[in-house]
Amino acid sequence: MTLASILVLLLSPVAAAPAADEALERAVATELGRAKQELKDDGYPPVYHAALNLWDFDDWDRWGAMGATRAEATMSQRILLPDIRVGGPELDNHPVTAKTEYLGIAVSLESDEFALRHALWRALDGAYKTASADYLRKQAQVVTRGKAEYDTDDLSAEAALACRASRPASSWDLDRLRRLEDAISGPFSRVPWLLHAESHVGLRRLWTRRRDTDGTAVDKAEDWARVDMEAAALSADGLRQSVYREFYARTPADLPSEGTVRAAADDMLKDLGEMRAAVTTSPFNAPALVDPSVAAALVFALGQRLSGEEQRNPAGAQTFRGRLMEKILPEELTLVDDPTRNAFRGRALFGRYEYDDQGVPARRTVLVERGVLKGFLLSRYPVKGFVRSNGHGRGPIGQMPVGTPGNLFLSSERPRSAADLLARLRAECRRAGKSHGLWVRKLRAYVQQQSGSAQGSIRFLAQVFLVDAESGKTLRVRDLDLVGTPLVMAGGILEAGADAEVNEAYQGSPVAVVSPSLLLADVELQRSQTKPEKAPLLPPPTAPPVRP
Repeated sequence: MTLASILVLLLSPVAAAPAADEALERAVATELGRAKQELKDDGYPPVYHAALNLWDFDDWDRWGAMGATRAEATMSQRILLPDIRVGGPELDNHPVTAKTEYLGIAVSLESDEFALRHALWRALDGAYKTASADYLRKQAQVVTRGKAEYDTDDLSAEAALACRASRPASSWDLDRLRRLEDAISGPFSRVPWLLHAESHVGLRRLWTRRRDTDGTAVDKAEDWARVDMEAAALSADGLRQSVYREFYARTPADLPSEGTVRAAADDMLKDLGEMRAAVTTSPFNAPALVDPSVAAALVFALGQRLSGEEQRNPAGAQTFRGRLMEKILPEELTLVDDPTRNAFRGRALFGRYEYDDQGVPARRTVLVERGVLKGFLLSRYPVKGFVRSNGHGRGPIGQMPVGTPGNLFLSSERPRSAADLLARLRAECRRAGKSHGLWVRKLRAYVQQQSGSAQGSIRFLAQVFLVDAESGKTLRVRDLDLVGTPLVMAGGILEAGADAEVNEAYQGSPVAVVSPSLLLADVELQRSQTKPEKAPLLPPPTAPPVRP
């Protein structure tokens, strides 16, 4: 494709762009063309591919504390990220520089063509200098490490797409959203023993443009909405107990009702009260039944390790490198990522999208089929045996896209009832000589611990109950977290339930995980990473009367 044809494509929308964006389109087309054609330096390789991602976003946020509004803010911003490739697709500069160093820059929101071109010029020029240095370092690595590590291309060949659209207007029902945040006020304002309680309602309208010198011109609009709340109190021994709850949705209309949010706040406080009164015990390991919220975090961590970039990252775990067509899960389990699916049992899925951040159509991808590893989440950074992207290249605003989960589905060919899973848990405890098993529910948070372990262990913060192996009685315990590596924990799955649920999160990009409860053969409990605090010297203020 000639430079002239690229410019024509970039400047010829399929659907008419708003007049305010015409200056931006001209600036992008001109500076991308100049970079591809003219950006060079003596002794350094020329540009063979240039791309730009531009994110325009409007944010609205409202925060509350102890039942009263603390702040409300609106912000608009435009972020630019250049991607300059030198050398050739078989060996280029990507990704020698750490992805966290590929950070976007803020540019003008106004349709001032000169200001926009000036910002683009500086960004592309700087990206070329970084790319050239990275390419030379990578050539040296090929010599020292051998060609075997570089037996796959660095940029997949993809069909150029032109999918242009008009930018939607930023119009939200803010009064309803304020009422959602207000709905948390009642429960939080009438509990005298709280250390603090905070709430947040946030909205983001995102308009993403992908332009490259191969002819791709893809626009996409996304709305994200969330409600989150946190409450904390001290137990009698001075340890901070915290509970969290989050709701995510693609549109404000998909957020829960005021009644649902209020009920969630009430449930949080009930949970916090139980945590304050719960007993403690020593860390130990035992079979465990984890509910769908905890299982979803495990499935997501597994999905992250199935990223194509992870298999080629010398500094990463490379958990599944070279294990294609090997058994990594029990035979009855299948793991699929399908960003094209809109809903599960009538509930809209947060991780759905049509195109990824590299302008590649999203595709349903079988990752594990009947326990056997079949594929990876691929951006345009290929993996040996997979020369094309499957439309999973996404990332946080201002960062390079990598293979990332969208809608993850874990399913079982022989799902078990809740009663069967609890009975099997007790049986596994008796077989292993354990007096108690574990029942782990209502995930609050999880932490990926990258240091100290090549595989990266994960700490799950959730409700933990001891289950007596003989009687089946349960006892709530506190200050203990579930810890393990995704591969070991997933490999220890014994059974899966029939209670699949949707759990959603924002992990740099919107994600939904559909998973049932899982019975694990053996997991480790560790002490929570908290230290005792001195209780307040003064009693808290008198709580206001209950609001009608």
